[in-house]
Amino acid sequence: MGKNKRKNKQQQQQQQPSQSQAQTPTQSEAASGSGLALTSALGSAERGNQASGSQGLQDKNNIDGKRFPSLSGQRGELNALVGRLLELVAMQPANPNEEWKQYVELQLQLQRIMVLEEPLQRAVCLDTSDDQTRLAKVNAFSEWAKAGGVKSDCLEIAVFPGYQLGLRATQDIAAEQPVLSVPRTLIFSEEHLPETDRKLFCNFPLLTNFNLAYALVIEKVRGPDSVWRPYIDVLPARYNTVLYFTIEQMQRLRGTAACTSALRQCRVIARQYANMYKCVHIRPEASSASSMGVLFTQHGLCYELYR
Repeated sequence: MGKNKRKNKQQQQQQQPSQSQAQTPTQSEAASGSGLALTSALGSAERGNQASGSQGLQDKNNIDGKRFPSLSGQRGELNALVGRLLELVAMQPANPNEEWKQYVELQLQLQRIMVLEEPLQRAVCLDTSDDQTRLAKVNAFSEWAKAGGVKSDCLEIAVFPGYQLGLRATQDIAAEQPVLSVPRTLIFSEEHLPETDRKLFCNFPLLTNFNLAYALVIEKVRGPDSVWRPYIDVLPARYNTVLYFTIEQMQRLRGTAACTSALRQCRVIARQYANMYKCVHIRPEASSASSMGVLFTQHGLCYELYR
């Protein structure tokens, strides 16, 4: 009996160090704000980078050697603003007046969020601020497209004042004449994401527009390392959609049939952004959603870039 007790005691002493080591990754992940989702999303190679303290935070905001601002000083205020955003988008307005009030408060919250996220915006957002800047990159895009198999002998890219860039015919086009042919390899889709990232998107089969936007963000942040760089370089920094309307501009739509649809679109995009933010910064949990939340920080996703 005494021998068995001594043997059991020795086994317990041997097990204690291994149990302590097993707890270490979880503790460092919690300190860096990523939780168990980081382990499930990025695998053992990424787990090796999750050192405790500030190094873990730096690694979480690092992808392909690029570092993004962690916004640690603004995180508390951002969390509160996004928390309020989540409360707002969860409400269902009872009438047009309530819907308008909700929209105004949403915009005010988002404006404050964008101010706090400005360092991140400068690091990741497109710098093609005008049509002429984009037009200067068209030749590189055209060569890239032609090399990839795009066929278009009767069109050219041109500036249309008030409408940004567009396609212009260079010759008369006959009825039924093909004007543009794009091979499948140059159709941007989720298929071009790494397999590990595609598996995360499988959990959200109904959010195809969200998945596509997310894939585009990832390729944009990769910069020169992305094979899609010539295409991304000619994308506009801003769009003429309701997501970029000021409150005063949206006011002009009030009373029209388009107003409700416009307000709902703004609410949907705000909700998607807020939910992704929550997954990584407010409630990091071991789930498929929080795994995508890790990509949120790794690719510098902020509201200005996402919308």
